Amino acid sequence: MADGGPVVHGYPHLETVRAAITALYKRLSYDTIRAFDTSVDPADVAFSDQDDLHLGAQRVAREMVRHLRLPDARVIVGFREMRHAASVELAAGPEYFVELNDRFRTHRRDIGAALAHEVMHVYLHRLDLTFPGTRANEILTDTAAAYLGAGWLLLDAYREDGASSQKLGYLTPEEFGYVLAKRASAFGEAPETWFTSAQAYTAYTKGLA
Repeated sequence: MADGGPVVHGYPHLETVRAAITALYKRLSYDTIRAFDTSVDPADVAFSDQDDLHLGAQRVAREMVRHLRLPDARVIVGFREMRHAASVELAAGPEYFVELNDRFRTHRRDIGAALAHEVMHVYLHRLDLTFPGTRANEILTDTAAAYLGAGWLLLDAYREDGASSQKLGYLTPEEFGYVLAKRASAFGEAPETWFTSAQAYTAYTKGLA
């Protein structure tokens, strides 16, 4: 989680991203991927400062579980001080414990983005689909989240101005834009209408190009 530090731009992971999309099709089949024809709806993961923190986090986690068709999985969300944005304990299930950075207590609109990544870890774990090495595996997770309709939230969590910056995930903003554009082309979506971050919209247009 880049928080106030420099955000990497460009396409340094593009080869791994393309390999991840290919691996999804090989593991899931074309028809299974086509079943993810509708992305997570912004209204279903909306989170205001007036919402109860824990009830809201559980609601969003259930929406991610529903979207990824993991009906027998239960995601339990907690918060603690930590270096990374979030982590998940990949046990046998059906319960999976996700811990979110304490930062999200006051940045609730980005909880959906963090949970999109962590619940995708559960999904890939159940598929037994992994890439060798931590970084490549995290890129696979980001790519899968974006391509299967939940990861647009990760790009929307990217914000940068003269005073501060925030980015979630391991892909660059432009790489997220690239994967989302590939999905938009395949499914006929227009994700640019969902972005609340101007920087996310710009990154999407660059990835589309």
